[in-house]
Amino acid sequence: MFNKTSRPDKQETDARQAEQQAANAELESDDSSVDMESLEGLAPGGELEALTAEAEEWKGKHQLLQDQYARLAADFDNYRKRMREEQESLVRYGAQKSVMELLPVLDNLERATASLSENSDPAVLYKSFGVVQKQLMDGLDAMGIKKIPAVGQPFDPQFHEAVNRMPSAEFPENTNMYEAQSGYQLHDKVIRPAMVVVSTGPAEESAQPDSVAADARDEGAQKETAENRSNPFLR
Repeated sequence: MFNKTSRPDKQETDARQAEQQAANAELESDDSSVDMESLEGLAPGGELEALTAEAEEWKGKHQLLQDQYARLAADFDNYRKRMREEQESLVRYGAQKSVMELLPVLDNLERATASLSENSDPAVLYKSFGVVQKQLMDGLDAMGIKKIPAVGQPFDPQFHEAVNRMPSAEFPENTNMYEAQSGYQLHDKVIRPAMVVVSTGPAEESAQPDSVAADARDEGAQKETAENRSNPFLR
């Protein structure tokens, strides 16, 4: 009984497998026929050659962009190196123009020193050093360095540094009456403030009452001394 039921199932399974294989073969034949038809429809000057030409065109554009990028990278690297060299040169030789402005002053100082002797006229020396000082100030002015006005100017903490405050009958209150050290500014920047003595105005007249009291004390002491001398009990 078992063999009778299993034999029809086996036959049915074999039939199904045969049908599936036939269907797969038919599909494969259809795909191959479609591929052949699509290939046979392409002419020598048709779509395949157009796609190939387009691909070659894009390949050329890509190579061109790569070349441009390589050139730009090289140019930027050269620019960076050149800027670094220019910065180093500026730091090393940036003071050359300023030194050229001061060299004539040094030349005149050397000439003045060579001409000095024990018999040199003080008036001539004073005049010579005045000329050198003026030349030095002209050189500093050419570099943008200017002296800050101080004496007679109102005290300004942006340009002046007070080292002392004193009463003065000549200068008003909060006015620079003396310059202890000159100040300078480079263009608009203060590189060293001027050190000044600032006036506090005229001195207060408070000494007269003290002098009167001192005179009174002296007069009382003299009177007391005279009384002591006239008193016989104090002899």
